Order: sequence, then C-alpha cells, then structure tokens
Amino acid sequence: MNKLGSGDNGEFTFLDIISLMSFFIGIQNLDLNVTQEDAQNLEHQLNSNVELLLTELHGHLQNQDNKLDEILKKLEVIENA
Repeated sequence: MNKLGSGDNGEFTFLDIISLMSFFIGIQNLDLNVTQEDAQNLEHQLNSNVELLLTELHGHLQNQDNKLDEILKKLEVIENA
C-alpha cells in the first residue's frame, strides 16, 4: 500500500490534490468575480435609469407648478375685479 504523496503507479500525490483543489477554488472565485462585476454593471444601469426618471419627473412637476401659478394669478385678477 502506498502512502499519500508517494506518486507510485500513477497515483495522485498530496500536492496534486492540493493543486486540483486550488484550481477549482480559483474557478469558483472567477465565477464570483464575474457575477460581482455583472451586479455592479446592473446597479450602475439602474442608478442611471432612476436618475433619468427623477429628472423627467422633476421637470413635469415644475411644469405643473408653473401652470398652477398662472391659474392662481388669473383667479386673483378675477377676485379683485
């Protein structure tokens, strides 16, 4: 019976096993890094869309405020007449 690490008869050595484990862990980390990068890109895209929507909403509300101000001015003229 061979000891772990002897490598006789084409068996895996302890270093071979450690190397394979390291390789698989590296693959998993790569997958996590890609997933994290995708999440950051999605977050950036979402922030851009939210900023655009808020800008449009602000413009729409400002337009309504201007119209309400005009209506109030006309009502004041009618009231004072």
